[in-house]
Amino acid sequence: MKIALIRQRVTAPGGAETTLGYLARGLVAAGHDVAVYGTENAPGAQAALGPKIAYVRVPVWGGKTLRLLSFALNTRRRLRQAGPQVGLSLERVPGIQVYRAGDGCHREWLTRRAPYLSSPARAAQSFSLFHQVMLMLEERLFAHPALVRVIANSRQVREEIFRLYGLDPARIRVIYNGLDRERFHPLDAAAAAALRTRLGAPAEVPVVLFVGSGFERKGLPYLFQAFGSLKDKAGHLWVVGKGNVALYRQAAAGLGVADRVRFWGPVTETAPFYQAATVLALPTLYDPCSNVVLEALACGTPAVTTAANGAAEFITPGENGVILMRPDDVAGLGDALATFHARGRDPEVRRAAAQAVAELSWERTVAQTLEVLHEAGS
Repeated sequence: MKIALIRQRVTAPGGAETTLGYLARGLVAAGHDVAVYGTENAPGAQAALGPKIAYVRVPVWGGKTLRLLSFALNTRRRLRQAGPQVGLSLERVPGIQVYRAGDGCHREWLTRRAPYLSSPARAAQSFSLFHQVMLMLEERLFAHPALVRVIANSRQVREEIFRLYGLDPARIRVIYNGLDRERFHPLDAAAAAALRTRLGAPAEVPVVLFVGSGFERKGLPYLFQAFGSLKDKAGHLWVVGKGNVALYRQAAAGLGVADRVRFWGPVTETAPFYQAATVLALPTLYDPCSNVVLEALACGTPAVTTAANGAAEFITPGENGVILMRPDDVAGLGDALATFHARGRDPEVRRAAAQAVAELSWERTVAQTLEVLHEAGS
């Protein structure tokens, strides 16, 4: 089968780009002819994908809003030039047979975000040309007669698509992201303690871990407040990811926790941080299905997140984590952190965390995706 995979960025460090790479390599390994359509310069993208995967550069113009439109139009043009194939888009490109809604619904994101914005920021969001174009593309994508199947990466996203766009649930398949088992796995207690020491935390000190870029969307302000309110003043908070570090250093100083907060910045390998941490905290405003939570659980680390995160579907409250109804529930978040400060290294908790995602693998994700592509191409 000839398959076109569509994503603007190929080499970016995000979850969608990670998924793209695993899907492309898995589909090629299964004997299919795969081409990736993106906007990056060909040499860098081709090097990231490998020699067995074709790369087609799609021209785009202007700033981020015009880029959205030009990518959608020019991708369609490139696909027509390439001839018959099954298209799987990880972007909002109307007219493709299969859409993987890994970024969730933009309309849902805007709705969930609005209560946490100032009045001027809410007004700016409402009148933003970028958001209007994104919503237009999303609506046309789901209404387009060429769309055969939609892949949602959580039940949450499937329900959002049905509720907001009325798509027949029979056309929506839930396929969770996979996990690289060679990277994400638990360590025994002694190895985890030694790893914490190597990373700069005393072996017996609880470590709260935050992993994410876009600190505000991921709820880091609320995590800082909750961490600062803990009665246990021995614990450490590690922040991994890209954001306004200077602002949060100032916040940590104001809360009196600056000496116990460490900013690691973006890292290429997150597994050691999950393996060393006592608990992951991600009080996100909206996440279709956070890879961070899945990866932490795979490493045996309990996770605290919100009901706005599709990955909460893998959490059994009290056993392997906590689900908060709102990201700004600072008291509830503080209670959850305190609970897992005490219980986060309990072998039963670690076992329950790992067991929750035991069935996830990229091999399974690729196989399930291939079933959908066959359905769309038949």
